[in-house]
Amino acid sequence: MRDVDFGNNMRKILMENEELKFDIYQPFGPSILKTKLPQAYVDALNQQSDKILNDETLSKEHDWSHNLAGNVKKEIAIDHMKIKGFPEFLAVMSEEYAKRVLPDPIPAGTKIAFRVWTVSQWAGDFNPMHIHDSNLSGVCFLKIPPKFNEEYDKEDHHPTAGCLEFIGSIPNHFARHSFLVKPEVGDFYLFPSWMIHQVYPFRSEGERRSMAFNVHLTLEEATKGVNV
Repeated sequence: MRDVDFGNNMRKILMENEELKFDIYQPFGPSILKTKLPQAYVDALNQQSDKILNDETLSKEHDWSHNLAGNVKKEIAIDHMKIKGFPEFLAVMSEEYAKRVLPDPIPAGTKIAFRVWTVSQWAGDFNPMHIHDSNLSGVCFLKIPPKFNEEYDKEDHHPTAGCLEFIGSIPNHFARHSFLVKPEVGDFYLFPSWMIHQVYPFRSEGERRSMAFNVHLTLEEATKGVNV
């Protein structure tokens, strides 16, 4: 096998040839929506979560850990309907996502419902690779430990402490197979529920808190990309 130069000289020769035209396509793989959750909703979610997490009786009543995969201190169901405007925010984000990734519009009359919970993680907690049972899923970061960024910056080789990782395909050449997310308060992500994802442990003192949710669509007719 004969090697060829992969440097600037070869690039210059090729690019000067006007006959050489090409495109790079990305036809495969799921899409992830990212936005910033308004601070008013962050505050309201934390307020409701604090009330439950700081009360052992309420924590047991709202325990949601039996439905989840995480190795986490506390995972509690919360009532998103009590937060004014928040259900509408989730609906709008879900609709905007669908508009951009589906070949056809979601039919009129489609019903949308949400299951929302809070994940309270502490040093050593983690969430193994898993998927959700719904149409779409999402996460928003509500709190990070006070010294989390300091811990993250100390990891000089592929930092992952406390990070969320989406896994979209099998590792291979010329294909990005995962997307690593460093938690920032207010960052909001929406993705297909079948996308594998995981959360790495961290060592810092303090709570890493996130709000997670599932989106359930009830369609009155067959919709390409959702139920057909």
